[in-house]
Amino acid sequence: MNATARYPSQGLPPGTRLAEFELHGLLGAGGFGMVYRAYDHSLHRTVAIKEYLPGGLADRIGHAVTLRTGADARRFEEGLRSFMNEARLLAQFDHPALVKVLRVWEQNRTAYMAMPLYQGVTLKEACAQMRAPPPEPWLRKLLWSVLQALELLHRRGTVHRDISPDNIFLQDIGPPVLLDLGAARQALGQDEPQHTAILKVNYAPIEQYADAEGMRQGPWSDVYALAAVVYGCLNQAPPVPASVRVLRDSLRPPAELAQELHSLHGLAYTPALVEALTAGLALDPERRPRDLAAFGALLQLQPVPGMERFDWRAELGPGWSAPRRTTSQAHQDAPTQWQAPLESSTVGITVPAPAVRPAAVPQPTATRATRGTWWPKAGVAALVLGLLAAVGIVASPGDPPPAAVAPAPPRKPAKADTAVEVAAPAPAPAPLPPAPMPPEVLTPVEPPVQPDAPPPARRAPTPPRALSAEQICPDSNFFTRPMCLFRACQQARYAAMPVCVENTRRLRENHRPDAS
Repeated sequence: MNATARYPSQGLPPGTRLAEFELHGLLGAGGFGMVYRAYDHSLHRTVAIKEYLPGGLADRIGHAVTLRTGADARRFEEGLRSFMNEARLLAQFDHPALVKVLRVWEQNRTAYMAMPLYQGVTLKEACAQMRAPPPEPWLRKLLWSVLQALELLHRRGTVHRDISPDNIFLQDIGPPVLLDLGAARQALGQDEPQHTAILKVNYAPIEQYADAEGMRQGPWSDVYALAAVVYGCLNQAPPVPASVRVLRDSLRPPAELAQELHSLHGLAYTPALVEALTAGLALDPERRPRDLAAFGALLQLQPVPGMERFDWRAELGPGWSAPRRTTSQAHQDAPTQWQAPLESSTVGITVPAPAVRPAAVPQPTATRATRGTWWPKAGVAALVLGLLAAVGIVASPGDPPPAAVAPAPPRKPAKADTAVEVAAPAPAPAPLPPAPMPPEVLTPVEPPVQPDAPPPARRAPTPPRALSAEQICPDSNFFTRPMCLFRACQQARYAAMPVCVENTRRLRENHRPDAS
């Protein structure tokens, strides 16, 4: 390849060596980076490698990444630091239910992280394949695994803050894995004057919409998100966002939902599960379980042995419908089939941090004061409406309404055929009676044929609205968006989108033989 040739955001070719890893192919590309399948020559295993390559800021010359303009340098460096911090945070933990980072390093003027190549689907994909909501024993195994991973994070002073169905990965065999700590940070211990709150609007508690001393975040915030995930699995639709509930709480109570599922599907859910979900979904943080131990106690959760052999499909039994395609990989997330109103979307809000913050996760106290009201509703409504107006928090955009077509002008009704009788002429007067004449034949007269009204002029079809990668894959995360975009672009409704045209071009160039 000519080293001076510039190929914008082109993937590295198979055979490229990155440290001890050899790339075998491109798994997917997105707006923030690329994911490769690679072989680790040191430990003799197949891994996934994520490359930091923001398409809007950087190009590639040879193997090296270069900025498009000097004005993008600050934004590129900030993203690079975020990428490295994300990997270092994940590398601190070693738990079968937490995604692992095997290595992170800088090379080619960018950064890379190596991760295991998990086999399976996200919880969101699994829910789309279920004929009925999951039974309680299946949910308890899922909760046990995720709670163990979250407990480890909380003990180390980290709140996840981004729990959602697309961030829980169901391995083909093995415990569910909690993905994507991109929104996690050392709880209440940032030194920066501002930070960015990352929200999944259907699963984020109300305290994530602002950062004030009166609405602190902590383990109880993850409790709300996890309860919302379980509620969404049962309801087979994302729950109502907290920002909407605080103005008018239209969320159906878990007890009412459980009764309906029993009537429709014959599924029984224990009072302990219903009570735990009711408490975990409380809008007021003071009314929620203060930590995971309290939430587990409400659930009456018992240890689940043998999770390393957990087969989520077999555990569901007849409630699971086999997908048409083969099992995907963790870094090859397909577009969701679960479409519902107010579909969850990721929203970033930059809010000022308080002047003084403790350095660790707030510890629950033995006794908490009971309040009649946790904040005035009018004040909360003004706060939420102000945030919505300031940052434009909206549900994932849907397809535009079809263009109105002018109705066809009414056709004139065709006249009915009528027979016209021709009268016989009167006989001439004669002294003798005339000879009898043959009978007259009545001949119908055809009315003139009226031409059909011309068909109404049709409007030219409205061209599809251009969507970004984030809009095409609204619930994909940092790891799964590249392959989600790759698979979405295979569909006819997305193939003509500019982001899909560019993505297809990149992939073709990546597999093109090197120019001499």
